[in-house]
Amino acid sequence: MGSSDYYFSEIYDILTYNGRMEDMQINYAMILLSICCWSLTVLRVFGTIMDFCWFTISCLYLLFFVQIGSCLLIHCVGVSGVWCAMIGFAYRMWSNTPADKSLTNRMIVWGTFACYLWTNVYYLRLSEGYETTFCHIVATWMGYEANNLWIRTHLQREEIQNQKSK
Repeated sequence: MGSSDYYFSEIYDILTYNGRMEDMQINYAMILLSICCWSLTVLRVFGTIMDFCWFTISCLYLLFFVQIGSCLLIHCVGVSGVWCAMIGFAYRMWSNTPADKSLTNRMIVWGTFACYLWTNVYYLRLSEGYETTFCHIVATWMGYEANNLWIRTHLQREEIQNQKSK
């Protein structure tokens, strides 16, 4: 088997949790839920839906790239780092910026956070749960800190544009 076949097989195993259907269902449902939460919290800072879509697609691409690269390096499987980082980013955005906090949006955002906690409790009770939960916390923290970096960059860009317009 060639090296490209080996890596394709490894990536397939990462994305499919080595065929563990329950893990796939939980984690891909969490990705969809985190995208909803992400949309509610991040969409309002962009001027157009197209800018938001490009930003979201770019972030998803980067998150999957980092997740797959990490799994190839440490020989693990899964995509939970993607949804954890998205939830960390969205939580930071939701808690520190004005948002549409209608009842529906609050239910979706807080429902996502509740599912995040439930999923971590579920994995914590498994035999390798401590490592998984630790990785979830690290990925969430990375998403939270990525939002801090994004906000600082966004504010600096706005400040530069304001100075140029004066």
